Amino acid sequence: MSDDPLYQKFMNRWEEVTELPTQQVGALTPLYKRTVSFFKVDPWRTLMPASFVLAALVALVLQVTTVQIASFLQRGF
Repeated sequence: MSDDPLYQKFMNRWEEVTELPTQQVGALTPLYKRTVSFFKVDPWRTLMPASFVLAALVALVLQVTTVQIASFLQRGF
């Protein structure tokens, strides 16, 4: 099957489409690579505390109570 010209054309196109270049973010590339690799392995370890801190900051800045935050979130569902 590898001698089939249609198959070879498909495989060439497949390799062209699926090949991704290494991501570069200029001077922040080392920081980007460390952060992304950590999020790929275990994102919940960072996202849960970050969401708690964000909710606490919103509550302090807007001076709302936990009940008001829960009511606001429940309206979305």
